[in-house]
Amino acid sequence: MAVESPLKLVLNEMMRVEGMKAILVVSKDGFLIEYVSQLGKEVDPESIAAMIVTVYGATKRFGEEFDLGEMDMSIIEYEKNTVLMADLGEAIVVVITDKSALLGRIRYEIKKQRDRLKAALAA
Repeated sequence: MAVESPLKLVLNEMMRVEGMKAILVVSKDGFLIEYVSQLGKEVDPESIAAMIVTVYGATKRFGEEFDLGEMDMSIIEYEKNTVLMADLGEAIVVVITDKSALLGRIRYEIKKQRDRLKAALAA
């Protein structure tokens, strides 16, 4: 049995939170670092990673333009799901939830696990 990376262990632990559907960790140059999913459908995480960097860049630029400070977390709500995106320094964590998820609980989990995610990335 293959041993999971420290990053994969943290992501799998986060996926236990009710409402989590997928988590991606993406480098700021658009490459997928790690991905876990319970979406129940086939997706291309590499192409999603490339798109995330574009969204992240636009969000960051918007904050700079209006002097809002550094982007900490962004929430994008869709009809069926919600996407949360948070800065990890050298990477971005992206969480996809279903509509029933308690966003406060998801935000808390991301903030709680942020240091562990950063440490796992450095390992």
